[in-house]
Amino acid sequence: MFALAAISLALVAPALALPEQIHLALGKNSPYDMTVQFSDSSVSSAAVRFGSDSSNLSQESVTTTHDFTDGGDDKYKQTHHIAVMDELKPSTIYYYQVGSDEGGWSDVFDFKTAPDSTTLSSSYPLKFGIWGDMGFANSQILKAVTDEVENKNFDMILHVGDFAYDFNSNNGHNGDDFMNAIQPLAAHVPYMVDMGNHEQAYRMSHYTERFRNMPGSEGTVTTDNGEAPNNWFYSHDFGNVHFVAINTEVLFVEERHEYVKKQYEFVEADLKAVNRTKTPWIVVHGHRPMYCSCDADCTFPARMVRNGGYALHRKYGLEKLLNKYGADFYLAGHEHNYERMYDVYDGKTTQTNVNPPHTVHIVTGDAGGPEEHEPFKFPNPKRTAFRTAAYGYSRMTIYNDTHIHWEQVETDTDDNVQGLVIDEVWFVQENHGPFEV
Repeated sequence: MFALAAISLALVAPALALPEQIHLALGKNSPYDMTVQFSDSSVSSAAVRFGSDSSNLSQESVTTTHDFTDGGDDKYKQTHHIAVMDELKPSTIYYYQVGSDEGGWSDVFDFKTAPDSTTLSSSYPLKFGIWGDMGFANSQILKAVTDEVENKNFDMILHVGDFAYDFNSNNGHNGDDFMNAIQPLAAHVPYMVDMGNHEQAYRMSHYTERFRNMPGSEGTVTTDNGEAPNNWFYSHDFGNVHFVAINTEVLFVEERHEYVKKQYEFVEADLKAVNRTKTPWIVVHGHRPMYCSCDADCTFPARMVRNGGYALHRKYGLEKLLNKYGADFYLAGHEHNYERMYDVYDGKTTQTNVNPPHTVHIVTGDAGGPEEHEPFKFPNPKRTAFRTAAYGYSRMTIYNDTHIHWEQVETDTDDNVQGLVIDEVWFVQENHGPFEV
């Protein structure tokens, strides 16, 4: 069952303030758990009903409830509910709905759990949709990626920062509109995220509160809304892939510099502990790129991400960690274009996609927003295999422990193009493990 939710629930004008902004994430304790977060300010308590039979949602989990106040002049308040659907079987379709008898119940949605070691081979290929920098206005990829989800073409979505443009605009209501716009995707497929520079308002409160259901890592963070679980940097598995989310913004916001060392230590401990037999592929993602070639952001700011920030933090260089522990990919957005690079370390490349000796860097930040296109102002460097300023999104398809198929799909209405694959490549890695310097 695929229940399409309205892009803006205000258009429906329900008699009750039905649950909205429904979105899934992978569970913290198990890759087969699923968490769901939604907003319903009409009730103080809610639940999720779920089961493997759409006509018999026999299991129920009560939500935890969190109040969130936007920092704008109106002090707009909303209530978020989070529930965990646990003890689920791998590679299994489940159905669920959220809400309460008091406030009303949502439509019934479906999702499929991640595979485990016994179901992985029959679950190939694993299909991930990846993009960054998507606004509520001019969201050029929205129809195409909604169709992808409806056609069961994504097992997981990865949004590498910058949402809505911005969550806090219009006293936070623009954020609501955006979350409702992605509900037809995020209510069916885990929508995994990291923070971008457009999420800095009110000490990063909107990202922190709207994505409380991310797996998170130890400790808490503090925003203008108060203390919250740390979803700024975290990791999770999906099949044979280990994903690590980082927050590049702590490098650029002075009052957040205390997290530079904490994040570095987390990433190092996490990468060191990866079992490359179980999850041979490692994908690290953050909003700002370590390498790109379009404008001034690709000079000093990119070096900051690679080297660990300002001079005080240079010993916390993330590029060295990725190389030391053999991270296969670093995925980013921020630049409103697409740039696929070869393996890169310390600015050098071997220009290979077969057993690359260093991390492959890809920028995919052209999902569409009010800031529109970002042209390339610098010459095409040796490390870059393909680049374009056309709107679009990326597909990463995992075929096994050694082969990944990568595609870039154009959805640029300016070019009258929808759904055309404009870049594709096979990555082969038979030697997962630390890279040599």
